[in-house]
Amino acid sequence: MGTEFNDALTSQYDYRGLREAFAPPAMYQAFLDVEKAVALAQGELGMIPVASAEAIAGHCRYELLDMERLDASYRTTRHPLMPLINELVRLCGSEHGGYVHWGITTQNIIQTGLLLLAKRAQAVLDGFLANILQHLGHHARTHANTVMAGRTHYRHAVPITFGFKVAVWIEEFLQAADRLKEAEKRAFVVMSGGAVGCFSALGREGPAFQSRVAALLGMGEMAIPSRAIRTHMCEYVNALSLIASICHKIAEEIYQSSSEEYGELHEGRIEGTIGSSTMPQKINPILCYGIIANSNKLYSCAGMLMAAAYRPFESDGSANQMFEDGLAEVIAAISEILVRTELLVRDLHVDTERMRANLDLSHGAIFGEFAMMRLGQTLGKHRGHELVHDAAMAAAGGKAPFLEELALLPGGEAIRVEIEKRLETSSTSGICAEYALHFGSLVQDIVAGSMPTAEQRNINAYLKADR
Repeated sequence: MGTEFNDALTSQYDYRGLREAFAPPAMYQAFLDVEKAVALAQGELGMIPVASAEAIAGHCRYELLDMERLDASYRTTRHPLMPLINELVRLCGSEHGGYVHWGITTQNIIQTGLLLLAKRAQAVLDGFLANILQHLGHHARTHANTVMAGRTHYRHAVPITFGFKVAVWIEEFLQAADRLKEAEKRAFVVMSGGAVGCFSALGREGPAFQSRVAALLGMGEMAIPSRAIRTHMCEYVNALSLIASICHKIAEEIYQSSSEEYGELHEGRIEGTIGSSTMPQKINPILCYGIIANSNKLYSCAGMLMAAAYRPFESDGSANQMFEDGLAEVIAAISEILVRTELLVRDLHVDTERMRANLDLSHGAIFGEFAMMRLGQTLGKHRGHELVHDAAMAAAGGKAPFLEELALLPGGEAIRVEIEKRLETSSTSGICAEYALHFGSLVQDIVAGSMPTAEQRNINAYLKADR
């Protein structure tokens, strides 16, 4: 999760246990949980004696392990799982130890165990995502009518409200949550097909055994438990990467908008925060650049796993290692991203006065579309576009302010009056406020695992109800 130095800097954050999600105790216990489910399932199906199954299950507890013995075994066996198997055999004794790890292979335990850890971590990540949406819902409702400049290609486009901008962020997160839930169905699965995935040691009883293991672990199962199938894990990681990209975009926009030139959005400030050792006036957007840095780490992990998924034949050690190590790194990165994003949006400071002031920087030209459409009612949209474009170019060249140039056009004086009134009343075109209120309401009381559907998110029902 980073160097000791960076850990000290982030000790103020509440990770809700995510930093320990793939720590050795959690990892050993996950492997033992899988071995326990394997033994119990095999005992139920008569593959091993019931007494042995119960004995094995009773000893699958991390606190029973002799860690010194394990460490010594790793130095001699140089195998990722045999030391743990040997230790479990020792704990179970000669009568029952011979049924430990019956008919399965190392990757079955390791891959299933790591996906079990990811599933447990995902429950916490879902909580962060729900909290992020709750905070965004508050901002959307609060700023449904807070006017600001909408920007395309970094330039003023048309006026919007900050609530509308937040509503866009909410919809992106909801889309991402939909994708993630679909990916989880295929990703969090048991793989217990043995040597190459065809149940060569267990035969026709194998599929029923795997189904019972999956039920005991609360996971799905692979239709063909091949060790060579890796795309389902790529899908999950890619779904997390798309969530990261939304956090990244929000952080990037706040990062830039907090500069003196914009001054519209700022991270919440904590008393005593220092931005620079040499420039005492600075307060840096530390949450933002933490999100940006960790998002890029996650994209790299996703690319690495995609690049390894094709490895040929029935299993490949190099691909296994990349996926096993990579999954822990992915959960670490998305944890860093969501922890910071939750704090960022929770304490976000919105400078409404600066937003309003920045709207005036184009001297009314930001209402160019409005003027074009008004002229288009009598002259046609194309001719209206030409005339407003000429007026804007003349203003940009220093001839006269945009509104004065606009007033010279046919019917332009009345349009100028309309625009001046809109500037005075901070009003926008379109349905920015409606989107903000609708999406803000959808997520104001949202809880993990319960996201509004695409049908519920459609604005038409809200508009009909609002009439």
